[in-house]
Amino acid sequence: MDKFPDELPDEQITRLFDELARSARILRAFSHVDDTVPEVSNASHHVLKTLEARQPTHAADLAHALGIGAASMSWHLAELMAAGLVDKRPNDIDARRQVLWVTESGNDRLEARDQLRRARMAELMPQWDEEQLAFLVRSLGELNDTMMHGIKLHRDHDFPPADDGSLPRE
Repeated sequence: MDKFPDELPDEQITRLFDELARSARILRAFSHVDDTVPEVSNASHHVLKTLEARQPTHAADLAHALGIGAASMSWHLAELMAAGLVDKRPNDIDARRQVLWVTESGNDRLEARDQLRRARMAELMPQWDEEQLAFLVRSLGELNDTMMHGIKLHRDHDFPPADDGSLPRE
């Protein structure tokens, strides 16, 4: 893949942010169409999906992976636990930290919602071939990774890691 020049045209960067904002609004609207878990927000569903991929883990580690603060993570986890989709227990090594995982009910809800979303998206994209879809997935993944790296660099600049090498807490 060709690398961008040192300076990207401002117009293209502006258009990129406009399209990302448009995509975020459309994704939010699309997510509400298949709201299969009304007691859980779409944002909390994303936390649940990320937890599924990283379980068992701790709230701080999950928040760091998602690029959100501790307060937001607490809110999402409270919502998910109230719905019976996530459970926790004290960490065997440090009882002050809780280990989180997705419950069987949470796994069932994730699978049902994923199946529904895949079917709905496939209906909207019959003219797309596998190569186009793979390119889009790869490009969005690279963009997301780049943006998360930028967020972490900014946070490390504002809140340098502790001398012990641990990540800063929010």
